[in-house]
Amino acid sequence: MNARQNGMALVVVLWLIVLLSMMAAGHTRGTHVDTQLASRQVAVAQARGYAEAGVNHALLMLLSDKGRDVPVDGRIFGVAIDDTTVTLAVRSATGLVDLNAASPDLLDSALEAAGIAEAKRRPIVDAILDWRDGDDLRHLDGVEDQDYIAAGLPWTSRDGRFVAVDELRYLPGIAQAEFERLAPLVTVHSKRSSLDLELAPPILVEVMTGERVEPASQDTTGSGRGPQSGTFHIYATVEAGSGAVAAIEAVVTTSRSSKEPLIVHEWREPPRQVVPPLEGADG
Repeated sequence: MNARQNGMALVVVLWLIVLLSMMAAGHTRGTHVDTQLASRQVAVAQARGYAEAGVNHALLMLLSDKGRDVPVDGRIFGVAIDDTTVTLAVRSATGLVDLNAASPDLLDSALEAAGIAEAKRRPIVDAILDWRDGDDLRHLDGVEDQDYIAAGLPWTSRDGRFVAVDELRYLPGIAQAEFERLAPLVTVHSKRSSLDLELAPPILVEVMTGERVEPASQDTTGSGRGPQSGTFHIYATVEAGSGAVAAIEAVVTTSRSSKEPLIVHEWREPPRQVVPPLEGADG
């Protein structure tokens, strides 16, 4: 009887050892995963911090006596912060098509540069015009309040200025891929009906002039200069440890003579967020 009890006790002990071993292995795996996640979060935070530092570096350069050394035609250049290289690009808003001020022909050029087919461009141009004007009269191929309502959409035409490039998402006829190609070519901050071709994206210059333009080199000397007071789109990208990548787009106005030397209009970390229109959201 004692032998049988001892045998049962041994089996129980062995099962307990196996169970404890499995629990220990599971705990070890869980700890390893938690450690990996924590390391990843730290790397992402570091990348984001370096990207922010890159934007601030560009701002300080624009506001300093070295402002003329900053290319504002969108060419890529790098700055070293600690032991990390931040990739920067600065483009003056005067080199982009203003959604609120551009003529129909200039809007059409931006759409063509974005690779949008000719048959689709006229309706999109008219939709932009209807969105930004203050009346309820529909352009030939445009859309007004009643059209949004008829389509069952929870918003109508703003009948006012675009306040953000993202509002293009609310216009019918623009697919997501087309929006992603169009967004870097347009702005709502230049307030100009024309654009400075010397500071414009090469693809836009090619469409408007018919001449092939080579992308600006990384050399920060030579052309590509513009007034260092104005509105600028600043892009910062950095890859930190563990392959973590952070990217920021800031739209700012700088002035060396105003009481407000710096105004931040937008601060966006990709991807772009879809937000409802601030006005005209109901019928």
